[in-house]
Amino acid sequence: MIVEILSPSNAAETWANVWAYTTIPSVREIVVLRTVSIGAELLRRRADGSWPRTPEAIEAGNLVLESIGFQAPLAALYRTTRLAGRSGAAGG
Repeated sequence: MIVEILSPSNAAETWANVWAYTTIPSVREIVVLRTVSIGAELLRRRADGSWPRTPEAIEAGNLVLESIGFQAPLAALYRTTRLAGRSGAAGG
């Protein structure tokens, strides 16, 4: 499992890295956390070993990482940031 933090100033580089990580056989999930709003993009390797073409957008609710048995409210990941208390509004 890999977690990337997405900054607007290097979004293209971050996403290039994310797609490169999909070539690592042991990687099962990749989470990209936004920094300008509460939200994440999740890529999860399928049972056949392939990856989806687009990540799953997570705007609210729980972030579930099957590869490590982790589940938490998405907002909890932002509790010590300037975004604490905000809803998962668009942006990223």
